[in-house]
Amino acid sequence: MVWPFTKKTPSQLPDKLVFKSGEAFLEYQCKYGHTKIVPRQGIVAVVLDSQKEFGTRAPTKIEPDGVQIVMLKVASEDGGFVVPSRTPTGNGDRLKPDDVVIWVPIEHAMPAVDAVDEIDPRFGWVGFVVAKVQPEIDMNDPNFTIISRYD
Repeated sequence: MVWPFTKKTPSQLPDKLVFKSGEAFLEYQCKYGHTKIVPRQGIVAVVLDSQKEFGTRAPTKIEPDGVQIVMLKVASEDGGFVVPSRTPTGNGDRLKPDDVVIWVPIEHAMPAVDAVDEIDPRFGWVGFVVAKVQPEIDMNDPNFTIISRYD
């Protein structure tokens, strides 16, 4: 009799880890991915629904020139932090909540408010959404699969 449950050998491991949502992919990146903020080095982030989270008119905002303004949850060791961001151009797919993107921090500018001590200092990072990527890890390729570019 052959036992119906066989142990997987390395050759039977999946070639890709496909995540069911952008949020699930972000959670994985927070634990195992790149999370250090380095100027001009991309970090995984997920587009938040600004309408639900912050009461804006729409989940994302599109400027007349096509530039998209979004709120992001960026991968970090503590589970992610929130920053406002935008695409550098009007090119590329329209972003929607739960899309996985690559956010590139450019510089840090502390907000000019009195309650600076109460604000997460990471909120002061200014950066751009440069690409939308698939929420998956290809075990044979260290690069993300790009769906759309915004440069």
